[in-house]
Amino acid sequence: MTTNSNVCWTASNILEDSLSCQKYLAGLYNTATTESSTTAIRDDFRNILLDTYQLHQDLFSVMQRRGLYMTPAAPNQEVNQAWQKFSSQQ
Repeated sequence: MTTNSNVCWTASNILEDSLSCQKYLAGLYNTATTESSTTAIRDDFRNILLDTYQLHQDLFSVMQRRGLYMTPAAPNQEVNQAWQKFSSQQ
Protein backbone atom coordinates (compact mmCIF):
# COMPACT_ATOMS: atom_id res chain seq x y z
CA MET A 1 0.00 0.00 0.00
CA THR A 2 1.34 3.40 -0.94
CA THR A 3 0.74 6.41 1.27
CA ASN A 4 1.08 10.05 0.38
CA SER A 5 2.69 12.02 3.20
CA ASN A 6 1.68 15.30 1.51
CA VAL A 7 -2.03 14.80 2.25
CA CYS A 8 -3.24 17.39 4.73
CA TRP A 9 -6.48 16.58 6.50
CA THR A 10 -8.39 19.61 7.75
CA ALA A 11 -11.04 19.57 10.45
CA SER A 12 -13.58 20.08 7.69
CA ASN A 13 -12.32 17.04 5.75
CA ILE A 14 -12.36 14.87 8.84
CA LEU A 15 -15.88 15.92 9.82
CA GLU A 16 -17.20 15.45 6.26
CA ASP A 17 -15.66 11.98 6.08
CA SER A 18 -17.00 11.07 9.53
CA LEU A 19 -20.50 12.22 8.61
CA SER A 20 -20.38 10.22 5.38
CA CYS A 21 -19.21 7.13 7.27
CA GLN A 22 -22.05 7.49 9.78
CA LYS A 23 -24.60 7.63 6.95
CA TYR A 24 -23.11 4.48 5.44
CA LEU A 25 -23.00 2.68 8.79
CA ALA A 26 -26.62 3.60 9.51
CA GLY A 27 -27.63 1.85 6.31
CA LEU A 28 -25.63 -1.25 7.20
CA TYR A 29 -26.96 -1.41 10.75
CA ASN A 30 -30.51 -0.85 9.52
CA THR A 31 -30.18 -3.84 7.20
CA ALA A 32 -28.59 -5.92 9.95
CA THR A 33 -31.46 -5.02 12.28
CA THR A 34 -34.16 -6.03 9.84
CA GLU A 35 -32.35 -9.22 8.82
CA SER A 36 -31.65 -10.44 12.37
CA SER A 37 -33.00 -13.88 13.17
CA THR A 38 -33.45 -13.47 16.92
CA THR A 39 -34.89 -10.78 19.15
CA ALA A 40 -31.66 -10.43 21.15
CA ILE A 41 -29.54 -9.83 18.05
CA ARG A 42 -32.17 -7.47 16.59
CA ASP A 43 -32.20 -5.47 19.83
CA ASP A 44 -28.40 -5.24 19.84
CA PHE A 45 -28.30 -3.99 16.25
CA ARG A 46 -31.17 -1.57 16.92
CA ASN A 47 -29.25 -0.11 19.88
CA ILE A 48 -26.12 0.26 17.75
CA LEU A 49 -28.25 1.88 15.04
CA LEU A 50 -29.67 4.39 17.53
CA ASP A 51 -26.14 5.21 18.72
CA THR A 52 -25.12 5.69 15.08
CA TYR A 53 -28.04 8.09 14.52
CA GLN A 54 -27.03 10.07 17.62
CA LEU A 55 -23.41 10.30 16.53
CA HIS A 56 -24.55 11.44 13.09
CA GLN A 57 -26.68 14.17 14.70
CA ASP A 58 -23.77 15.25 16.91
CA LEU A 59 -21.41 15.49 13.92
CA PHE A 60 -24.02 17.38 11.91
CA SER A 61 -24.52 19.85 14.78
CA VAL A 62 -20.76 20.46 15.10
CA MET A 63 -20.49 21.04 11.36
CA GLN A 64 -23.41 23.49 11.41
CA ARG A 65 -21.94 25.42 14.34
CA ARG A 66 -18.64 25.72 12.48
CA GLY A 67 -20.38 26.83 9.29
CA LEU A 68 -19.30 23.68 7.44
CA TYR A 69 -22.78 22.31 6.67
CA MET A 70 -25.26 25.04 6.03
CA THR A 71 -28.80 24.16 5.04
CA PRO A 72 -30.66 26.98 3.33
CA ALA A 73 -34.21 27.67 4.41
CA ALA A 74 -36.80 26.50 1.91
CA PRO A 75 -38.94 29.24 0.39
CA ASN A 76 -42.43 29.30 1.96
CA GLN A 77 -44.09 28.88 -1.43
CA GLU A 78 -42.21 25.63 -2.10
CA VAL A 79 -43.00 24.30 1.37
CA ASN A 80 -46.69 25.07 0.88
CA GLN A 81 -46.71 23.41 -2.56
CA ALA A 82 -45.06 20.27 -1.19
CA TRP A 83 -47.49 20.22 1.75
CA GLN A 84 -50.50 20.46 -0.58
CA LYS A 85 -49.11 17.82 -2.92
CA PHE A 86 -48.46 15.22 -0.24
CA SER A 87 -51.56 16.04 1.81
CA SER A 88 -53.78 15.32 -1.18
CA GLN A 89 -52.15 11.91 -1.74
CA GLN A 90 -53.27 10.58 1.64
